[in-house]
Amino acid sequence: MMTWFSENAADLVVIAVILAAVTAAVRSIAKNKKKKESSCCGGCAGCGACHAAKE
Repeated sequence: MMTWFSENAADLVVIAVILAAVTAAVRSIAKNKKKKESSCCGGCAGCGACHAAKE
């Protein structure tokens, strides 16, 4: 079992970093949604999520 971990240590580190980044992104999106903030920068008047579309 330890041989497998040592052979795949680099892959496991990369997977852990990617998982942490995805988790942080999802938490950020959920936090912004809870605060009713939008990550949209405008220019999409028909999407309904932009603050410009609501005005």
